[in-house]
Amino acid sequence: MKNEDEVKEYFKRKGTVAKWWNPTKGDYSYLFQNQLNIIKDWVQKENKNCCLEVSCGKGRATMELEFLFKNYLATDISNEMLSLTQENCQFSKFMIQDAENLSIKTESQDCVICLEALVHYPNPQNAIKEFYRVLKPGGALIIDSDNKYSARRLVKKGYQILEGSKKQFGQEIFQPYTKKDLMKWIKSSGFEIEIFRYMGVISPITLHTKEGEIQTLINDKISKKIQMIDKIPLIKRFGTYHLILSRK
Repeated sequence: MKNEDEVKEYFKRKGTVAKWWNPTKGDYSYLFQNQLNIIKDWVQKENKNCCLEVSCGKGRATMELEFLFKNYLATDISNEMLSLTQENCQFSKFMIQDAENLSIKTESQDCVICLEALVHYPNPQNAIKEFYRVLKPGGALIIDSDNKYSARRLVKKGYQILEGSKKQFGQEIFQPYTKKDLMKWIKSSGFEIEIFRYMGVISPITLHTKEGEIQTLINDKISKKIQMIDKIPLIKRFGTYHLILSRK
């Protein structure tokens, strides 16, 4: 990953991530929707007064979760992303925020949600400490992360080594993590982990060749048919994503 200033400047700049990030479409849309369905079930059991969504992006989660809270604040480091979210979300408030240095009142939130973003933070442990600070005692933190040892990532890494191909797009602004990494940061910040899930053991895999071609090894139709494999104890550790519910 690039240095802190370069990464944050990339995400602030107009015409960058907004061009390529669209989790509501493409091969992975079903996985992201499965994730949201789980989160909505978790949220039903939480205090519904105040929720802070950090790094809301284009508002994929905001659109489905803002109705579940009395006060919903969607934030992002990118003004462009916030503007796109505002077009589709009528019940939220919006604010530009740096996840690693939130200007949010201490112990003011019942729930903090951060999805598809932790892997882009230069200092993710600092962000988790901020999430702890702004949560009320007993508040819930819901976050996800790409799994460093997922089957998908191991296949792509193996192909890259064998073919001697160049770095894949996004590697300079992206860092996957292990379960051990996440557990350490979450617990050291003061949280208790209530649920730790793996998702998408067999997920869509596309490879980029040295010649610039794209080869599909597994498409979404195949991965959808074998989602039950996520429940097998030893195999589920190779899931594409981690999804975590923690408590202050």
